[in-house]
Amino acid sequence: MFYSKSVCVLSLLAAFCFAEAEPFRDGDTVVFFGDSTTHHGPYLQYLANFYRTRYPERKIRLVNSGTGGDTASGALKRLPEDVAEYAPTCVALHFGMNDVNRGAYTRTTSAVQLRQRAEAQANFRNNLTRLVQAVKGVAPNARFIYLTTTPYDDTAVPTNIPPGASGWATVNQVGCNGGLAQLAGHILAKAQTDGVTVVDWFSPLNNFVAKRRANNPHFMVTKWDRVHPGPLGHSIMAWSFLRAQHVSPVVSDVALNAETRTVEKSENAVVTEVAVTEHGLTFTLAAKSLPFPVVPEALGVIQEFNVEETLNREVLAVKGLQPGEYALTIDGTEVGSWTADAFAKGIRLGFNPKTPQYAQAQEVAAENARLWERECAMRNHHSARWFYFGRTNVDDVEAFAKWIEEKHETGYFAQFVPGYVAYWPHYREARAQLLADQEKVYAQARPKPHRYAILRKP
Repeated sequence: MFYSKSVCVLSLLAAFCFAEAEPFRDGDTVVFFGDSTTHHGPYLQYLANFYRTRYPERKIRLVNSGTGGDTASGALKRLPEDVAEYAPTCVALHFGMNDVNRGAYTRTTSAVQLRQRAEAQANFRNNLTRLVQAVKGVAPNARFIYLTTTPYDDTAVPTNIPPGASGWATVNQVGCNGGLAQLAGHILAKAQTDGVTVVDWFSPLNNFVAKRRANNPHFMVTKWDRVHPGPLGHSIMAWSFLRAQHVSPVVSDVALNAETRTVEKSENAVVTEVAVTEHGLTFTLAAKSLPFPVVPEALGVIQEFNVEETLNREVLAVKGLQPGEYALTIDGTEVGSWTADAFAKGIRLGFNPKTPQYAQAQEVAAENARLWERECAMRNHHSARWFYFGRTNVDDVEAFAKWIEEKHETGYFAQFVPGYVAYWPHYREARAQLLADQEKVYAQARPKPHRYAILRKP
């Protein structure tokens, strides 16, 4: 069930002292090792949006090593190719949704199911420990980040189930969210024991849904399958991750004095060519970052999550203007108008869609989205490899394809086999090309200087 508050998880957060988080460093290769929430989840895309716009001088590689349906125990076989090959400096672990044994949660509970639930909890604790030790074996110098499970929405009344849908996704595993809350507690406890940074995703998602569900029984941040968060949910996950890292909230924070023609504050920006005319003030502003692009599905809750102040602070303050209303133009285009009092207090531009820096950030986000889709498609091929690993020789792609045909294999992972057969002989080249294309985004994300004018309106 969705709790009014994630009491068990929040109490652990309050009781424990975790390793201090930090933003990713220049040169970091960060492997996100997880299940379908990572495999198909755009939180990685949103993290890339932030890092490439906020820290454009840092070369940071975020690697999608998620595989749908995987568990903390099943992931062990993927370590050589999905972790070790990247020589990561940091590994983020996200498992639990498939470890909890969702099938043991139904509206009526038997003694067998209670035993299965307890076994799943114990197995997860043991398997997570084994996985951490195994990752240390292949990436001995990597830093760790533990990510708590995301919730399972077992109280929603979905309205968007596709016609003809069937299978596990159409069954409500009642009580499963309580089991996931316990797993989240295990992850928090292990992070405390191991001295590892942890990011809690369970609580913010769970609490947000509980708040909205009070007025709307159909509200969901997951898709209709109750498992996988949509763009809004992944946005909240990315915001929680970034705040846990104590990233810089500042795009640029500038304060000018029109009377003295001086720059009184210039954080993460350089201001030059300040001039006062009979109509107002002009200057050149070269910010060192771009605004943080947020997807449309999440714009409606940026105030509720204080995103502008904590992650997208682009402030321009000008005192000493004569009373009246002033238009702000950037490179000759008006982006809005404010009173002299509003300018003196500081105007916010981080989510102003009319600024050229906002447009540039959106171009970066669009390219990141294309790259993310390519990487997800590559992960589809890998998921076919790992699903059939051990059942047949997946390295011999022709024999593998023949085996699939002879066995009349169908289902979710079988659909990716043809793509895998074509992709696998060239996967290293494909991965190298993806990395090269990701490198190009850094040039695209480099901020540009802009000419500002604050002109008094008639």
